[in-house]
Amino acid sequence: MKTVEMDVYGKLKKELNDARRENEELRERNADLERRLRELHGEYMLLRYQFKGLPNPNEFLKMRQEIQSLKKELRNRGWKDLM
Repeated sequence: MKTVEMDVYGKLKKELNDARRENEELRERNADLERRLRELHGEYMLLRYQFKGLPNPNEFLKMRQEIQSLKKELRNRGWKDLM
């Protein structure tokens, strides 16, 4: 069995703990930056839709669902030549 001097072991253990602490700090910072990036992307997309005069994705989904329900209602009333 190999033995390691205590001062070398202590030094390596301290370096390892420092590296783990730094890694955890970097993970937290990365999560914060990722959250901020998602928020900025959402704002960018909203501005892009507003600039082009398009409805935002939620409004678009709502309109699409309304169109589907209207098509279904027309089919139920006998209009078979719809898409």
